[in-house]
Amino acid sequence: MSHHKLEVKDLHYSYPDDHKAVKGMSFCIYHGESVGIIGANGAGKSTLLMLLMGVIFPSQGEVCVGDVHVTKKTLPMIRKSLGMVFQDPDDQLFMNTVYDDVAFGPRNYKLDEKEVEKRVLNALELVGILHLKDRAPFKLSGGEKRAAAIASVLSMHPDILVMDEPTAALDPKSRRKVMKLLTSFNHTKIITSHDLDMIFEMCDRTIVIKNGEIAADGVTSEILVNAELMDACGLEIPLSLQNCPVCRTKKV
Repeated sequence: MSHHKLEVKDLHYSYPDDHKAVKGMSFCIYHGESVGIIGANGAGKSTLLMLLMGVIFPSQGEVCVGDVHVTKKTLPMIRKSLGMVFQDPDDQLFMNTVYDDVAFGPRNYKLDEKEVEKRVLNALELVGILHLKDRAPFKLSGGEKRAAAIASVLSMHPDILVMDEPTAALDPKSRRKVMKLLTSFNHTKIITSHDLDMIFEMCDRTIVIKNGEIAADGVTSEILVNAELMDACGLEIPLSLQNCPVCRTKKV
């Protein structure tokens, strides 16, 4: 399914308290795209990610990966194509060693141990932490934990990387390392973040969500300089563009 699109069709979702978190979202993400999904707190970003991954299921509409609909029956196939890196790496790292965390997914799919080892070592080398394979995850730095979490997803050979706040809580040097790492991947990437400078630098396309609906979907370099749109959606233009002589936006 590597060259197929991810399609969201008229997606709706309400929580048990009747809060409507997603209201009729529709969009397509094509092979090789890097797409940022942004919005104020409570806009519906996390709910959307959970719907894409099949953690929860819509009350109306559907999510398709290629020609496969995301349902309970298709989840094993979907999880091989979509790999999600959680906002908090500690939610993803729970084994005694980094090696075992990265091996968890392949082992869960009953791959033979030689193939597991090959995948683990390749993933760890790709993210630059092969030397940490025998280290306990809780002894890693924030940036190292993020890299290990990404490796645990890459070991599953997904077509699409879904990342929730990949630069959250990182110091500037670790943030830059993670951005450089993600930029080097040819995967289709879907990134939710409040780090709009990172979105501006890494994503060619941005989807803006407001109150569970899509407020804008287009070229990142056009959307993130639109101060009126950003303000209406509870956001600001990226800090690197404030007081910019091109967009003429001044920081208040």
